[in-house]
Amino acid sequence: MRTVRRAARRSLPIAAFVAAFAIVGCSANTNPTGGPEGSGSVPPASVAVTPAPSSPDVPTPTPDSGPTATATDEGPSPSPSDATNGCSGSAENRAFFDQAATAMAWPVYCAVLPAGWFLEAGSFRVANGGHLNVTYRGPGDAHLAIAEGNVCDGLGTDIEVCAPRDAVIGPATLGDMAGELGQLSNGLVLDVDRGANPSWRVTGLGISAADFTLLCAAMVHVNAGG
Repeated sequence: MRTVRRAARRSLPIAAFVAAFAIVGCSANTNPTGGPEGSGSVPPASVAVTPAPSSPDVPTPTPDSGPTATATDEGPSPSPSDATNGCSGSAENRAFFDQAATAMAWPVYCAVLPAGWFLEAGSFRVANGGHLNVTYRGPGDAHLAIAEGNVCDGLGTDIEVCAPRDAVIGPATLGDMAGELGQLSNGLVLDVDRGANPSWRVTGLGISAADFTLLCAAMVHVNAGG
């Protein structure tokens, strides 16, 4: 079992097997679920963070304590590819996105975040078309949650249930994809192909609309060359 507690080093503006791979809590510094059911998915309409529970097949790293966290890995660290160089976080964080991108048939995106943001939890699974969830925490307890793939898996076919929003604000981009910015009762949401499989959904709490839009636009398409 590998425990990850490592600070990220980058600066501004995570194959196809059925077992889940999860990470919890490596820091994200400046750089603008195939496993058992119930393995720590973040509800698409929420920015609350629920780390993945322990499982015989799932590594259980400990949450990050901040930018000075140190690595306590047993054995060599994973080596991320050049495709994830722009992603915020440690080598383990970026290697997670490499594995997800290899496992999924749809475009996988990672966040590029300013100083003070930390990766709190991340997991993916390949069943039912694949589903990836990642959550980040930022200054002032701001949160950014990213759901990709079969976002509505297990939540039913009603789009207003699986991908709710209170109002539409207007067009916005998620990396190189056109999306739609919306309002939630407690924050903001950006959807690409809302309700479809695959789709992409980013929710933000404690982030201004201007900053949220910039963070979504800065996301990196990890498997763009695949």
